[in-house]
Amino acid sequence: MNRKEIILSMIARTLNLNNFIYKKNSVLKASLKCVGLGEYFDKYERYLIPYFYKDGDSLKFENQNVEYDVFLGMDSIFSDLYSEDKSNEIISLLKELTKAFNVPFIAEHYEEEFNELANLYELLGLSLYLEYDKIKVSVCMESNLQRVQDVFSVEYWLEANHKEVYDAYESAINSYTQGDAGACIESCRTCLVSIFSKYQGTDAFAQWVRGIYNISGDAAVASLKDLSNALKVELKKEDLAEFFYENKSGKLTKTKTIYMIYSMLSDYGTHRNESTQEIPTMEDALFSLRLIDSILFWVYSKTK
Repeated sequence: MNRKEIILSMIARTLNLNNFIYKKNSVLKASLKCVGLGEYFDKYERYLIPYFYKDGDSLKFENQNVEYDVFLGMDSIFSDLYSEDKSNEIISLLKELTKAFNVPFIAEHYEEEFNELANLYELLGLSLYLEYDKIKVSVCMESNLQRVQDVFSVEYWLEANHKEVYDAYESAINSYTQGDAGACIESCRTCLVSIFSKYQGTDAFAQWVRGIYNISGDAAVASLKDLSNALKVELKKEDLAEFFYENKSGKLTKTKTIYMIYSMLSDYGTHRNESTQEIPTMEDALFSLRLIDSILFWVYSKTK
């Protein structure tokens, strides 16, 4: 199962917690119909309505639906949407579902579970938080819908072609959802080194950073001596800031930028407990994951 499918299943599991969502027959039907997914409610209705009604002599009796199971219903819907490559619809549904959340009960009984759910939403490009008696949800960036589609494509490619890179990426996501920022960043570093090791070549000078040099196109305009000089002599912190404003040619800028990202991941991940200790935050971990997402998609685009 793809990692993003696992994230969606974890979200469905949280929604299945007792009283996490309002227990009314109309709630999930409204969530699905309001984003144009009413046919999926019809398909899995038996899992999504908590009660059925039977008329008596003079009263209508409310009975528990023994098949009611939010996990089975929502996990099936997410699986269908995922297999049909409907990532936009998944994001729209995740946003709409927050209107069904039993906010007072969550605030009192499910703080830890809600925080984990917020981490899962973040991995899919959505910001989720409690504000007084309301749930707030938003797309982190306007480009995130396309980013989610891109990441889905990259995951399939990694799992099929570079299993050890996929395993490191999966480990980074697992650590993030569990709230372990340092382990997440450490796995991001492993992922970065692993993917570029695939393109380093076989000669005596071949190292993982050589893979960046080869993939980026710098190898077409610069020599190995230029590469060595760029990393050992020319590399300066201000180069990274310069990269985001203007990518000047002839300076191995992309190679040096990714190498600096590697250095940051080392400091906040693998070497965070050494002499100069770094205390990474969850924001640092999410930033690192998004950098890895972007780099992996860049490699995927250049090599597919």
